Amino acid sequence: MRVLIFGATGRTGRHLAAQGVARGWTVFVAGRDPARLNELGGIAGVASVDVADTTSVAGALNGLKPQVIVSTIGGAGPDARLIDEVGNNAITDAAAACGVRRVLQVSSLACGDSRAYASERIIAAIGPVLDAKTRAEDHLRNAALDWTIVRPGGLTDGDPTGQGALYDDPRVHGRIARADLATLLIDALATPASIGCVLSAVDRTTLPAEPADIAEFDLAATV
Repeated sequence: MRVLIFGATGRTGRHLAAQGVARGWTVFVAGRDPARLNELGGIAGVASVDVADTTSVAGALNGLKPQVIVSTIGGAGPDARLIDEVGNNAITDAAAACGVRRVLQVSSLACGDSRAYASERIIAAIGPVLDAKTRAEDHLRNAALDWTIVRPGGLTDGDPTGQGALYDDPRVHGRIARADLATLLIDALATPASIGCVLSAVDRTTLPAEPADIAEFDLAATV
């Protein structure tokens, strides 16, 4: 598997790059900051890319020829536009133009149809970011690609618990360690069962007792 990770210099992306290499995949990382990218140069191929520019992203895809793209990007660009939207949209458009069909986009709980189940505190704190991520989700879902969207709950930097789980249910709430999220992303990429799915990701030990009918999305049969 040849995997190109956008946002690999972030805390989740670093786990993802390391785990991809450990899985035996050929991993490339792309982003805007060459100095931070070079920190990963020991384990992955590196490409400096303006992630808000479709042409720049397409240049990386044509050069590296990945089979799979993962986006964990977020934050504001130099012109204060939210990369959550413009960057993810550029990645989607470049993938479609370059013939890279498999794209996994990391979004967030409280986006899309999960917003109806989010707390008012979260909406008040990061509402514009959630709106941008939702628009990026919609853009990817409307593209002719083999897409997967993963919406993690609250992210923590502690040790992995091994209790991360995916749910095909917008009502899910909870937290998840970044290392466990990376494992779920790797597993989702390894199976076609996740294609065309919007999945929530939380540590199953943080899942509320109610509603009681929430079931895990099972990847085990095809991973």
